[in-house]
Amino acid sequence: MRSIQGSWKSSSLLAASLLVLAACGGSEPQQSAPEAAAPEAAEESVETAEAASEEVADETAEAAEDAADAVEEAATEVEEAANEAVEEAIEAAEDVAEAVTPAADTGVSDEIVAQYAALTGDAAQGRRVFTKCMSCHVVQEGQNRVGPSLYGIIGRDAGSVEGFRYSDANANSGITWTEETMFAYLEQPQRFIPGTIMAFPGLPNPQERADVIAYLKAESS
Repeated sequence: MRSIQGSWKSSSLLAASLLVLAACGGSEPQQSAPEAAAPEAAEESVETAEAASEEVADETAEAAEDAADAVEEAATEVEEAANEAVEEAIEAAEDVAEAVTPAADTGVSDEIVAQYAALTGDAAQGRRVFTKCMSCHVVQEGQNRVGPSLYGIIGRDAGSVEGFRYSDANANSGITWTEETMFAYLEQPQRFIPGTIMAFPGLPNPQERADVIAYLKAESS
């Protein structure tokens, strides 16, 4: 009986010792395979989402740039079309004005035109003749005296020098100073433009008039 009790006690102590040992010195529990794979899968999902987001952002930026280029191109085409339409309208208006506005009567006869064409002006001689005009006029650009500067007079509209006060007769004459109109005018200014305030009596000699015109052309070139 004592022997049986001793064996039982020994067995109980051994079992208790094994339990204590297992509790104190046993290895840590191992993670299951699904638990270990979860963080890696989550990281891959984040990377995939970031890559997709960057791709969408790039595509959106490219589409926006293409749209901006298209808008700018369309605006340029509209502006060019508008400018072209304005130019065409101006040209059309000028054509209409020319059609309804009669040419100014310069008073230059065919005889005067033929007379001037038969002459050859001498600029050097014209400088000498021009001394008769220098009390009122100079040929320097922008210098007005009693009369306006005669620089660039050939081809200029009458009464158009800025800053000079013309007579109404001169300003409203509608004359363009061609060589032929200047040739006719210089013969007798008051007869050519009635009401002009120019007191110069004129140059009756046709050659002198042709020479002065040659001088004015040379000084304006």
